[in-house]
Amino acid sequence: MKGVPMSGLRMSLCSASIVAAGLLVATSAQAQDQEEPQTLFTNVHIFDGVNEQRIENASVLVEGNLIKAISTDAIDAPNATVIDGSGRTLMPGLIDGHAHVMINNDYGVIERDSDITDLSYNAVLVMERFLQDGFTSVRDMGGPAFGLARAVDSGLITGPRLYPSGAFISQTSGHGDFRDRADAGFSVNDASDLSNFERMGIGMVADGVPDALKATRLNLRNGATQIKIMAGGGGSSRFDPIDTTQFSVEETCAIVEATKDWGTYVAAHVFTDRAVHRLLDCGVRTFEHAFFLSEETMQRIAAEGGYVVPQMWGISPDLAKNPLMPPAKIPLVQELGKQYADFGRNLLKNNVKVVFASDYVGVNADAERARRYEIWWRTQTFDSNFEVLKQMTSIAGEMLALAGPRNPYKEGKLGVIEEGAYADIILVDGNPLEDITVIGGNTAWFDADPEWTPIDTIDVIMKDGIIYKDTLE
Repeated sequence: MKGVPMSGLRMSLCSASIVAAGLLVATSAQAQDQEEPQTLFTNVHIFDGVNEQRIENASVLVEGNLIKAISTDAIDAPNATVIDGSGRTLMPGLIDGHAHVMINNDYGVIERDSDITDLSYNAVLVMERFLQDGFTSVRDMGGPAFGLARAVDSGLITGPRLYPSGAFISQTSGHGDFRDRADAGFSVNDASDLSNFERMGIGMVADGVPDALKATRLNLRNGATQIKIMAGGGGSSRFDPIDTTQFSVEETCAIVEATKDWGTYVAAHVFTDRAVHRLLDCGVRTFEHAFFLSEETMQRIAAEGGYVVPQMWGISPDLAKNPLMPPAKIPLVQELGKQYADFGRNLLKNNVKVVFASDYVGVNADAERARRYEIWWRTQTFDSNFEVLKQMTSIAGEMLALAGPRNPYKEGKLGVIEEGAYADIILVDGNPLEDITVIGGNTAWFDADPEWTPIDTIDVIMKDGIIYKDTLE
């Protein structure tokens, strides 16, 4: 640096810094100006997830992972990859509001002959088939699915967006207490009193406010997008009658307040009026199953902005064939199914927001057949393909957004075809508003072929702007 005065050196360094900063700004601006990949769907009839009438002869432009434009006029996108729909129905990717992707075998096998690796490897297949059936988002309502969600988001495995609840939280003797009769013991001081379900994070048994808070906060720490509690008995558990109310007012309200502190909400497995009113008093937002409600209770749920998330196969004549159902409970469940046959119609009559649920659980073949049967059976119990399609798209998307700051997908809406929404799209050969079988609906459940096969009428599946299936090529 001989011959350069110190003042000149300082000026040279300063100028170099300014130039370098300018280059960085210019490079950043060029990166922002660079167009993201585009896909243009042409010649499609759009079911937008909200309106019963399709938008005929339209085009949809996807840019990056969002929907950029929708028009019945030609869209100018010279650099886009074009997919000619040839009159097919373009609609939102489907949403399952209640599934258990990690409870993917018979309960007895899980309890006595599985570890977390068995369930995890099988869950990869479960997720792939969900997506191949057109489901681009799934709310997991109990199980150790946190790592699975991370694996999907990182691109390590293929599957839908996953909203994990973590271990469902249950009282002792509740619907999440899956100990065998010999395991339960006769003393509350038996420290080794754990089921395999609890060891693997499928469920947690918590009694009293302090333990209920610990269980809730542990799930939130691990990445839960919402909290799931067991607030009543159930059909698939052996020791809790279906009519019971579970968790005290104090326990329930403590769980809800701890969840609100994280900006999200509580969902509850429940069936009876008494239990639902306790849950509403504490601020629970979604009511899973809930088959045996009076119309007065439905009206309160609607007035307070709640959602009911029922798997309607729970009141179907085929339920008696379910291998997970304890034989002693079959007569009761069958009788209740007859008594509450108008449950779906009453929900609609009382303006309750309803979300699709397959309650995917158990052996893959049984659960996959149940999901396709559920799509068809709902059209019989709600008397409308349109209502069922809304439950699988826009209404389910609204419910997922209740997770607020815990929602990992905040760039756009889910469950709708509109500008700015996520590009979660399926292209269907046929009109599901008239024929629900074109999105996989099946009139048979346990009588259906147990081997999973792709749905031939779903030709294109896009999630987050990426195409995972295209049979039009």
